[in-house]
Amino acid sequence: EMKVFLSTDAIHTFDYAWKNAFAGFVGFFLNFASLNCVSNTGPTTYAIVGSLNKVSVALLGWFLFAAKITPQTWFFIAVSMSGGFLYSYAKIAAGKKKTKA
Repeated sequence: EMKVFLSTDAIHTFDYAWKNAFAGFVGFFLNFASLNCVSNTGPTTYAIVGSLNKVSVALLGWFLFAAKITPQTWFFIAVSMSGGFLYSYAKIAAGKKKTKA
């Protein structure tokens, strides 16, 4: 693998180095944004939002690229959405209990 890396001219260009450096720079600050979200919402909420994000990505891929979604995939999307709704309901119910107390 190292021989292939060293002999490939396309990855020894300024353009390649610039794009990799920019991706690293953006990724560095994206980690700070993620940590800020976790500190403001909590790790469980962040994880739920991250998993529900996959539902929108699957549906967007289906719509934009005419990707085939199998019945099994629809089932998993429904399970994921149900989990998100259940978590949201539990959070709202817990917030109402704190308000009453």
